[in-house]
Amino acid sequence: MTTSTGTVQEEGRLYDELRRALEEVEEGEQRQKVLNRMIRQLRFAKWRKDRMRRVDAYCQRIKPATLWIILATGALTPVLLFSMFIWVSLWVE
Repeated sequence: MTTSTGTVQEEGRLYDELRRALEEVEEGEQRQKVLNRMIRQLRFAKWRKDRMRRVDAYCQRIKPATLWIILATGALTPVLLFSMFIWVSLWVE
């Protein structure tokens, strides 16, 4: 997961790429296509930054104990589901 600093760096990279792309492309329809594509990428980066702000804030203040509980739960869930499947299969027979 990227942090907000990573998102800012991504936006800066996209602006630099936009500047270089516009310098390389001549005037006309091709330049407009390149410009529209880059504007879409910048809007998506801004949208993602706005949407991920809460997730990034939560990840910054998560405690190690909570992280271990999340990891243990995720690791044990398939074992529990498989055990239930076996138990139900034996019960149905």
